[in-house]
Amino acid sequence: MGGSQSASRSLQGLFTPEENSAEFFGFFAISGKFASVLGPLTDGTLIVVSGGDTQGAIVSILPFLVAGLILMFFVNESAGREQKQNPIL
Repeated sequence: MGGSQSASRSLQGLFTPEENSAEFFGFFAISGKFASVLGPLTDGTLIVVSGGDTQGAIVSILPFLVAGLILMFFVNESAGREQKQNPIL
């Protein structure tokens, strides 16, 4: 997961206007905090519901990975770099 975090921060830096870097990276950090709660909560819930079966909980990671992969296909890097020139006021 370290490689994906590194790549996502680099991409975030490419898309972030310098005037708004605190807001953008702050949102990035808080979304990571939510993900660190949502993942274990999902796993724990599935383990409890399945009566202690941890295999089902591990497989529950797959939909999150597939959703992330699908979302990445819609990222337009050239448009993101262009939008970097227009800071949010």
